[in-house]
Amino acid sequence: MGEVPPLTELYEKYRSRGFAFFIVYVREAHPGENFPHHASFEKKLEHAEKLREVENVNEIPILIDDIHGTTHRAYGLLPNMVYLIDREGTVVYKSDWSDADELDGVCTGLLRFTLGRNESGPNSDHSPRYFRTAPLDSYGSVHAREDYRRSGEKAIQDYLNAKGNLPYATDAERKKSESSDHSGNSRGLEESSRRCFVTRFVARR
Repeated sequence: MGEVPPLTELYEKYRSRGFAFFIVYVREAHPGENFPHHASFEKKLEHAEKLREVENVNEIPILIDDIHGTTHRAYGLLPNMVYLIDREGTVVYKSDWSDADELDGVCTGLLRFTLGRNESGPNSDHSPRYFRTAPLDSYGSVHAREDYRRSGEKAIQDYLNAKGNLPYATDAERKKSESSDHSGNSRGLEESSRRCFVTRFVARR
């Protein structure tokens, strides 16, 4: 999942200043035998509860998307997206990867803009908007490695099919994967492009 402790720090920093933070659990990024596709909402709820336990999410509320992925589809179907929404419901920042330092700066900028708008009157411009696309390699972190290991062998193979390599695998994992049958590689890429773990929302109340 990634960035949970830094995001918790931001939650604690900004919640007294009118910000609300939410994690939306949408689907498993790399389903495996330990954490398979959700066949029911009950199973999805179980996995979300495990997410809270494994990632030690104690402060930020976790919302759970429905079994059809309605919220996930509405917000772009990308992995680990972050949205900052102002009080008028306008998306003022979005990124397809979480960067706590960058989000901190955007929250500070929104506070300054709001203060300036209040001083200049109600007819001032809407909040500034920031959009960023992170490279796929941003997923290459210790959390990516732990995610597919935690899910099981099927998840490791799925990650290999999607990305073409296992940059965070041990020698034993890499050797085992290289000896596997990759006949389903193109399908794996298609499937993985639809699999995401969480979407994070920050709302200015």
